[in-house]
Amino acid sequence: MNHPPKSGRREAISHMNAAGWARRTGLIAMLILFVLEATACFPGRDSSALPPSSPPAAAATGSNAAAHGTPLRMFVSNNAQQIPAGKAMNLPTVQYLARQTGTELDITFLPHENYMEQLRLKFASGDIPDVHMVWGAENSELVASNLALDLRPYIDAYGPNLRKFIPQSAWDAVTMNGKIVAIPQIAQGNAPAERLLFVRKDWMDKLGLEEPQTSGEFLDMLRAFRDGDPNGNGLPDEIPFSSREKLEWADNIFGMFGINPDSNVLYQGEIIPGFVHPNMKEALGFMRTMYQEGLLDKEFLTNSRAMWDQKIKSDLVGVWNHVVFGVYDPWQKELSSLIPEKRPNVEAISTPRGAGYEGSLGRVEKPVLKTFIVYKETKHPEAAVRMMDWLISEEGQLFAELGVEGISYTRKNGAIQYNAKNDRDLRWRSAVFMLHGFRDQAQKALINNEESYRKLLRSIEISRKEGIPNPTSGMPPSDTMTKKPDLTYKGTFQEAATSIILGEKPLDTFDDFVAEWKTQGGEDIIREMTGWYKANRANK
Repeated sequence: MNHPPKSGRREAISHMNAAGWARRTGLIAMLILFVLEATACFPGRDSSALPPSSPPAAAATGSNAAAHGTPLRMFVSNNAQQIPAGKAMNLPTVQYLARQTGTELDITFLPHENYMEQLRLKFASGDIPDVHMVWGAENSELVASNLALDLRPYIDAYGPNLRKFIPQSAWDAVTMNGKIVAIPQIAQGNAPAERLLFVRKDWMDKLGLEEPQTSGEFLDMLRAFRDGDPNGNGLPDEIPFSSREKLEWADNIFGMFGINPDSNVLYQGEIIPGFVHPNMKEALGFMRTMYQEGLLDKEFLTNSRAMWDQKIKSDLVGVWNHVVFGVYDPWQKELSSLIPEKRPNVEAISTPRGAGYEGSLGRVEKPVLKTFIVYKETKHPEAAVRMMDWLISEEGQLFAELGVEGISYTRKNGAIQYNAKNDRDLRWRSAVFMLHGFRDQAQKALINNEESYRKLLRSIEISRKEGIPNPTSGMPPSDTMTKKPDLTYKGTFQEAATSIILGEKPLDTFDDFVAEWKTQGGEDIIREMTGWYKANRANK
């Protein structure tokens, strides 16, 4: 087996749809540039909106704008949370943030489900805010169009806390051609391998099972869940392992063999997508066994987020993949509320090692969770940086996680007391405004339970010990991949992989898929990605 170095059916996307998507994306990028050129030449356009190459001294402190709150427009995802309708500045949480940072915030919360498409459409119409959020700076249309502001001089002048609390690995992920094009949020728990396997430990205890160390032992545990009636209802309804459509949220299954389908690997001196690495064949064979033995959710090809979530919370699923912080909220917290009589016990486990494999395990390392891009023509870039700097300060960290002092939390004798009843904005506030990775004081107060807090610390510890090296963190999509989306992991790979897992085609057809992928443009993708790696990451 090859080792990366340590450092139902779902229809495949048709060529017609893929080509249409590529044309649409290219058209949108052209429209963005056209709109910007037109507005720049329009009579009455204030050319002073263009920022200087270095930040002006005390740009915001003496201005009328600062006295009344410097206006900032933002587009962010609602992160699938319910956010009160109306103007953002009518929300007490946003009012507080604005007061603390001297800003007047106009925030548009776009639907999480199609957030990136909504961004593209708004940009194409010329509706570009001062700041927008994306999960990776390389995914921003403004970055791709060279319309993102280089933040380095502004961070040097106005961002002491950004420099203090954000590690270099995160800055590296948002630095392109020497320019800092975004402000990053650190990976949760300061643990770049940010996804883990969660297990119903109470099921394991009931059946007398030990934590699996190898892929074979993992299969044995799943078989016990299938046959042993661990949920105790007398029905053979247990789902040993559940994941979601498009082969998502099965990262640590693939990670048993040192690859993730959505990430790249340095292999024999070249950068190749994980989904064409030889070890992917081993991973698909493993999932094929899981499916054939009834250990993998039969609806893994069609599970939506809501379907998957409901199965776990209905006492049906033994093992699933999710983010590090999820061990307590939502999983332990909500299962304890929904089925208290079962005394559910959710624990993280280390990624078992695939048979014959000796390299790195788990999720590919991603030092950045989300990023904030500042538009090149914003009038007050220093205000955006000052706001982000406050959000990652010690005071801002507590705000993002606990809310407003005196309302949703108080301090007494050096300890923090959190009042959950008074905090109606927790989920969306932390999802949008949290820039740090972990604040123990805040998490202790939020969880308010020593055993559950121990679970979180254990999850973080496991995640920090795992991680597949990410040689292309911050790399924009290759030109060929952008033009031919069928060559991404969401393209023809989906059809090839699912036909193998379902047993419709032999495992060896994976080799045919890889050969075809290379002839359709994959060789160009490898060449482009390897060139970027050598120019930006090799020997650095």
